[in-house]
Amino acid sequence: MFKGSDLLIAALENEGVERIFGIPGEENLDIVESIRKSSIQLILTRHEQAAAFMAATYGRLTGKPGVCITTLGPGALNLSTGAAYALLGAMPMIMLTGQKGILSSRQARFQVVDIVAAMKPLTKLSRQIVSPLMIPTLVRDAFRVAGEERPVRYTSKCPKISRRRNARKSPWFLLTRWSCRWRARTPSTGPRGSSCKPNFPC
Repeated sequence: MFKGSDLLIAALENEGVERIFGIPGEENLDIVESIRKSSIQLILTRHEQAAAFMAATYGRLTGKPGVCITTLGPGALNLSTGAAYALLGAMPMIMLTGQKGILSSRQARFQVVDIVAAMKPLTKLSRQIVSPLMIPTLVRDAFRVAGEERPVRYTSKCPKISRRRNARKSPWFLLTRWSCRWRARTPSTGPRGSSCKPNFPC
């Protein structure tokens, strides 16, 4: 019988995944078994944080998203440090966490954490698989988003830029080190804008 875990691993193989870092647990045993029957190598770690760091570093060195897997609850939250490390370093990484069935669980909400909401500030995309039919699309979207360049937030660095009318006419901007002011520059007219002296030649 072709299970949802088999479909997930097949989708990862289709994305070119060769290694997965992580720790097996009760909630991801089906995925671990599907990995055993696939061409993907499961690299065991002693801690979830180490799996996240290894996946992030793998993504940094290869340019392809590194993949790590953990169990639910506290095990999934242990990925947060590695997620922040990957976010600050712009390293592509995919994190897979386990979750128990809420309606069928005999332990009620024991060790159940809203990991989707917890990881939103540290990730570009945070989703929950609610049906096996959405696995291929969700995996493709995850790898597409992980491979995108990190957006540059100009307005978050200098809010005053949004209030300048002539800023839109300039093709590019230079940020000085001495102050949070933009110096707009065009090839024909040279530097203009603020009066602060830049730390590099214009």
